[in-house]
Amino acid sequence: RRAVQQILINLVSNAIKFTPDGGDVVVGAKRIGSRLHFWVRDTGIGIAEEDFANLGKPFMQIQNDYTRRFEGTGLGLSLVKGLVALHEGTMSIESMPGEGTTVTISLPVNGPNGRSNDKPGVLPMPAAKAETKGDRHGSLRKRA
Repeated sequence: RRAVQQILINLVSNAIKFTPDGGDVVVGAKRIGSRLHFWVRDTGIGIAEEDFANLGKPFMQIQNDYTRRFEGTGLGLSLVKGLVALHEGTMSIESMPGEGTTVTISLPVNGPNGRSNDKPGVLPMPAAKAETKGDRHGSLRKRA
């Protein structure tokens, strides 16, 4: 529960930050089978295709005339990506410059490895595992 809250805080904060006055930010969720899918959609500045390679890297911020006006550590999306991966989820980003961005997260309802978390606010510790090349958990991708 705490990880989902932090993911949503970061995604909604980014959406609000990069959506000009009069724009829209929408949060949605849907359970499909054993997974929870939730998304944050905005009508903000969007992300250029060439900037996708740097999304989710710690301390990286995309720089353009609009984003230079905002301060931040560049950790928000990196933190989201890490939390999603730790909880055996997936993340996808769809964006078009000038039209907006949608970030969609999918997580197992019963937590990592199907373990139910009965204690509110307590996250199970993930088992250490070797990174696999090509692992898509938490990966970023652009959809056309």
